[in-house]
Amino acid sequence: MVTIKDVAKKAGHSISTVSYALNNDSRISEKTANKIKEIAKEMNYFPSAAARNLKRKTTKTIFVAISDFGGPVYNELLDGIHHELAKNDYTMIVSTGVSTDKILKQRGSDASIISDINITDKFLVQISNGHSPIFVLDRSLKGNNIYNLTIDNLNAMFELTEDIIKKGYKRIAFVHGVIDSYDNKTRFEGFLKAMNAFNLNVYKEYKGSFTKESGYKIADEIINDKQRPDMLVCSNDEMALGIIEKLQLNNILIPEEIGISGFDDIELSKYFSPRLTSIKVDHFNWGRRIAKTILNLLKGKDIVVKKEKGTLVKRESY
Repeated sequence: MVTIKDVAKKAGHSISTVSYALNNDSRISEKTANKIKEIAKEMNYFPSAAARNLKRKTTKTIFVAISDFGGPVYNELLDGIHHELAKNDYTMIVSTGVSTDKILKQRGSDASIISDINITDKFLVQISNGHSPIFVLDRSLKGNNIYNLTIDNLNAMFELTEDIIKKGYKRIAFVHGVIDSYDNKTRFEGFLKAMNAFNLNVYKEYKGSFTKESGYKIADEIINDKQRPDMLVCSNDEMALGIIEKLQLNNILIPEEIGISGFDDIELSKYFSPRLTSIKVDHFNWGRRIAKTILNLLKGKDIVVKKEKGTLVKRESY
């Protein structure tokens, strides 16, 4: 493998001069720099990213931990993060499962983004001491170098539930995602706040897991229930769409017999029939804003940490 020492020898310059030239340092004249770059190209020399980053004390990488690789929400979020990082010559490393803990312990990235409910708060607090910045998207957490960039689930779900109640629904049930997750707990909190404001009791609660498949199972419970709710407020769109699909297969009309709402406003929600009323979270642009915040922090700039707002999108599902 060709080394920088080989390039320096052929170019007749010192290793430091070659290094400066390849990194576009203004101390090297354009003529000399072009000559060195041409020689490096002819010799198929590629600078060592590891060595360069060691010298700079930076890796130019951002680590992202997610719960799984499925689902449209993660796809849009990761796309937004990647879009902004790539513009700034940063690389994104994504992981899930057991490898995530190992990567975090190695502390090999300039910052970490956590959206994996399987990583415990205790672990994150433990590794945060002396760690590069950690940005959590799926919990509210205090600790050294820990920053919270979450969705304003509570107020968005309050607005949605208030709209539902004003439409005249009374037997309103809530469809949970992963019970102990930040998103589920704060969305349920917003739902309860609205129900209490109108002196309504929660008619029923169903337990899912944020997946379309768990929506199918919940639909089976509803189909076999002699005292069905007249409205289902779901903690996310995927469960809501699963429920709609299964109910319609069993000739239950939506919204004539039962209304339903979601949260996230994934792309598929606007193409179902009926189209799903939901809370729109622009995950692509949220991802971009997350990346911008991280890059600003790494540049030593002041950052503003705030919740991402959701917007009520009214369609025909209730």
